[in-house]
Amino acid sequence: MSPADERACGTCTMCCKVYRIPILNKQEGKWCAHCAIGSGCRIYEDRPEQCRSFVCLWLQDMTMPPEWKPEISKMVLSIYPTTGFIYVQVDPGTPFAWRKEPYFSRLKAMAEHLLKDRRHVLVFVNGNATLIMPTGPVPIGPMSPEDGFVVRETFTAKGKDYIAERVARAG
Repeated sequence: MSPADERACGTCTMCCKVYRIPILNKQEGKWCAHCAIGSGCRIYEDRPEQCRSFVCLWLQDMTMPPEWKPEISKMVLSIYPTTGFIYVQVDPGTPFAWRKEPYFSRLKAMAEHLLKDRRHVLVFVNGNATLIMPTGPVPIGPMSPEDGFVVRETFTAKGKDYIAERVARAG
């Protein structure tokens, strides 16, 4: 990647809102007390490891169009390291952002592509998860990123469909 191709957060601080940061007692969906909205982190040099190591998918994937930048889309996409699933954290101030175009059709296309590798796209809004499948959204309900889920294929009068159920983490 050439320096001209590199992306930067710039004025985007959406990750400072949508994620839970336990070491800072920061709740999911609330602005971090250390965030200067639209500017950046006020404790940047001393920010926690969870913040230091995070890089959203928009910064990593040069094929994602400009409208997918989190401050525009109101969604932060990331790849969950242990499963390779795409997690979509939605700004609770715009909970239906993921259902709008061009986002919804691209999320379904991502889901179809990932399904070949037994990977998934999960949307989180205020701790409620929705699995995106090629046929559309499948509600799971309250779920933490550490919980698991099972997916069953079903067949209805309209054709193939899916059901998903949360499996609580052990411990």
